[in-house]
Amino acid sequence: MYIEKFLTEYDDSLTGELNVDPLGQLVIWSSWGQDIFHSRITSIANDVRQYTLNLMHHSVLRQLLADDKQQTAGAMKSLYHKKQAREFSAACLIHLENIYIYSMLAAEKRGVTLTGVQGINKARPRWNAADKNPPLHFGHEKGSELLTNQIALGTNGRYKSPMMNMQFFTTDYRYDLPGNKPVWQAAEAFIQHVPKLDKLREAALTHLQSLMQVSHKRDLSPVYEDIPASLKKAYVTAFRDPKMVGDYSREFWLQRTGLDKHAAGAIYLVLEQERERSDEPELTVAEVFKRAVQQAKSVPEMNENDLMALQNICQAEPFLSLIDLMFSGLRRQGSQTLAEFRQFWQSRGLTELHLPQMAAQLQQNGALLSSLSGTPARRFQQLLTLASETLLEEQVRGLLAYHHKLMEARGQFPWLMLEGDEIVLQVPPYSLREERRNSDWVNRYYLPQFRHMLNGLWGSAA
Repeated sequence: MYIEKFLTEYDDSLTGELNVDPLGQLVIWSSWGQDIFHSRITSIANDVRQYTLNLMHHSVLRQLLADDKQQTAGAMKSLYHKKQAREFSAACLIHLENIYIYSMLAAEKRGVTLTGVQGINKARPRWNAADKNPPLHFGHEKGSELLTNQIALGTNGRYKSPMMNMQFFTTDYRYDLPGNKPVWQAAEAFIQHVPKLDKLREAALTHLQSLMQVSHKRDLSPVYEDIPASLKKAYVTAFRDPKMVGDYSREFWLQRTGLDKHAAGAIYLVLEQERERSDEPELTVAEVFKRAVQQAKSVPEMNENDLMALQNICQAEPFLSLIDLMFSGLRRQGSQTLAEFRQFWQSRGLTELHLPQMAAQLQQNGALLSSLSGTPARRFQQLLTLASETLLEEQVRGLLAYHHKLMEARGQFPWLMLEGDEIVLQVPPYSLREERRNSDWVNRYYLPQFRHMLNGLWGSAA
């Protein structure tokens, strides 16, 4: 049933780890990363313009559903008997997203920033094929979508979890629960105080209200030129580029997300200081987190749990990175013996004691271990166990066995096979960066996504 897809959350831990995460570390580092960002920043939700666009669309839908005078009629009623139908909500969100995308595309030569507009690459061929006048079928099914499964993979789907966590709505798009009221009071006040957003909301609401009353089914499939010019212009005016959106929305989103407070706030402070020293190289992930720990006492509302979230990453990532270095070294060439790998390991100044010593320290850190649960906890413990082996060769055997089981669970073939003492590569060789140091971090804990969010959020001052 379509409605099941409509209600399903996008899970980047499933799609993201299949081909690029041979050690299953994604669920480990993302768990610690979300201890800091609490789903306000994810691998797919990190853009202030798209955040604000989704807020606007849900404000329109919320108002439409709350107005008892507005009911489906005519041709619309034949498709959606009641406006409370979840499919109707999906259709409204998809339709507004499509109008936004095409409006931005139409304004391409007028200085708008198309980078980051979700769906723009799918829209362009249709736009050109239809001589810049494509149809916009109102509906929730494939024929109305620019993106496959758009309600889950478009702007709404990508920003659904963060906005649910901030209590804008529930998983089935209910806006009227007690916890939603203060959130929406703040959101409506924000929209009303930004004229370009207020004007856009009114135009979008009027358009949907008119569609709800059309007599003929053909009127539910307008072409782009049939969409009110005022609505298309309002989209471009409100969302011309992310920095402009950041200029008028920064205070609202910082208040709602809390990204300048708690553990995230410590990182925010470090990145803000980095921005003031624009002539210096960008800080590494390790440098940012270490400075964040040092800055913790200066951050609003910081508590012991927040500090621990930062410390957990600083303590565990060197171990995860060294495990990754071992696996990378095993993939340097088509085949190598265990003795040849030992030579590689020693050539980097490493011995068979490095991993066991790290693992022993982490095993004694009860607070760190208890911060993980479920799959992340199980995988991290498995890595600690194999790293505790005394001999380097046994550490390698343990890592390969762990990798085999992980790939088998995914229904995939392992990247490496151990035949006696020979390690045989099943995928193309991996070239280690010459500048990679043993201490370099490999997992980034949503820091690039946070940088991207702040780059827009700080607006023209960034």
